[in-house]
Amino acid sequence: MFNKNSKKKLKLISKWFMLAAFIAVFLFLHIRFGKEARDAFSVFAGALGMFIFGMNLMSSSLQVIAGSSLKTIISTLTRNPFTAMLTGLAVTAIIQSSSATTVMTVGFVNAGLMNLHQAIGVILGANIGTTVTAQLIAFRLDDLAWPVLAIGSAMIMFSKSRKNRSFGEAMLGFALLFLGMKFMGDSLKVYREHETFKNVFVMLSQHRILGVLAGLLVTLVVQSSSATVGLTMSLIGTGAFGNEPFTALAAAVPIILGDNIGTCITALLASIGTSKNAQRAALAHTLFNIIGTLLVLPLLHPYCKMIMMTSSEPMRQVANAHSIFNIANTILFLPFTGVLKAIVMLIMPTTEDEGEAINNLDKRFLATPPIAIAQAEEHLKRTIAIIVKKFSKINELLDNQDTDLDEVASVSGSIETLHKQRDQITRDLNRFLIALAQKNLSEDLSRQVTRIIYLSKDQEIISSQLEKFLSLLMDQTENGKALSSEAREELHICMHRILEIYLTMTETLALNKEKAEELVQQIYSQSMLDRAARNNLLHRIKTGQHDPLESIILLDSLRSIDSLLSSMHHTCEHLQYRF
Repeated sequence: MFNKNSKKKLKLISKWFMLAAFIAVFLFLHIRFGKEARDAFSVFAGALGMFIFGMNLMSSSLQVIAGSSLKTIISTLTRNPFTAMLTGLAVTAIIQSSSATTVMTVGFVNAGLMNLHQAIGVILGANIGTTVTAQLIAFRLDDLAWPVLAIGSAMIMFSKSRKNRSFGEAMLGFALLFLGMKFMGDSLKVYREHETFKNVFVMLSQHRILGVLAGLLVTLVVQSSSATVGLTMSLIGTGAFGNEPFTALAAAVPIILGDNIGTCITALLASIGTSKNAQRAALAHTLFNIIGTLLVLPLLHPYCKMIMMTSSEPMRQVANAHSIFNIANTILFLPFTGVLKAIVMLIMPTTEDEGEAINNLDKRFLATPPIAIAQAEEHLKRTIAIIVKKFSKINELLDNQDTDLDEVASVSGSIETLHKQRDQITRDLNRFLIALAQKNLSEDLSRQVTRIIYLSKDQEIISSQLEKFLSLLMDQTENGKALSSEAREELHICMHRILEIYLTMTETLALNKEKAEELVQQIYSQSMLDRAARNNLLHRIKTGQHDPLESIILLDSLRSIDSLLSSMHHTCEHLQYRF
């Protein structure tokens, strides 16, 4: 079975394969064609690396600039397939990476924040959004690259604001992208007259499947669909596909189709080890592109003729072929997202234990901080759910007047099991948050991570205080000293009210100022009642109206409740929008 270890091995193998391929081609060109061909290949490889690095830098910087708004946009604007498609299109156009959008989508499905039907809509839109990159490249903005590089570098060096530095990094990535394109084109001019080079592309134009496989393999190796599109545009721009325009385009389009399939590997890799629904979302992405390719391939010649009518510029033709394919494919599939979902469910049917699967934190999503934060919040909700169970079990004990030692011991055992679950969740969450905090985050995202760290610690303290409260009840039962019905009822009312406040407070993991102030007032009022009860108890102790052992147990219980309320006050503060 393909698991996370298999994925790591695959990535390691692909890196060694790329290194071995580079060395093999380098030596072959040196021996077969001489120094000029060898050096041109070295420049091409470096330019391709510059292009990919620029693309990734621009995408990651734009994600930092967009910040948490990406999470809000994707998780809220996906109510129906059409709005989900528009959401995927907009987000991908903003961050310039369909892979990032699909990885986010897989992450949201894995975290339970999005269903499969919504995810399919977002993925359809992402396929259109990714064509913006090719359209930008077709403008040939080489002349702007150097001044943009200078401005971006200055912003990185001199800006104090993290957001301004991210703008600088985005500009730097943009400049490197176009410089990489320019150097790739210049280096390829050396090869275009070689017969071997010509024969390869003539073969691709004659055998469409080979072109699709070439695009697929290149995208699998470089892990960037934009890099494959850029490379194809560079090749056709330098005349590598031949001088006959139609033949050149007929050779380029299958590579673009294969590129669309190859880009699915990112989502497929991201879905390894996730929930079944997340894996289905990645499968839907793959099927969408495979089916679209199979529909266009038999109509390749009329499709190329139509594309040639859109522009006389070869590079623009490739960009238009990429855009029109994805737009047409999306329009075709949009009314049938339900059918695509049914096909996916047929391939990956529901299993009996699927509903019980736990969505674990996945470090692969650290590369997309908005998704990582969403997963961390879902993990935090699991600790809150465990604390609510602890509250409920303690209230059940207080509500039962005839509680014996066995019942208390049984509840204590259940709470100990809950404690172990909560402890493991908290450890995993803290490690995940520390790793996330070390990423290149915007100020807003960094504040959100800090907020979750504090909230996690608050829940840990509240959980420990509940366990301490239960241990007091255990002590009084073991000593054979039952609390009076009045004392038990007083504690029960108090704990029941605290649970109500806690449930209201943690319902959404976010409080506006007015709601936070209202809850703080409720906590304060409950704290005043707790102190009044404690003062009354001290008075009864002084006047001899209370059994000494029961008095100590009650006094300790009320002090524990006071600490519990104090921790809830901190939680309320940390739940506010601005930390």
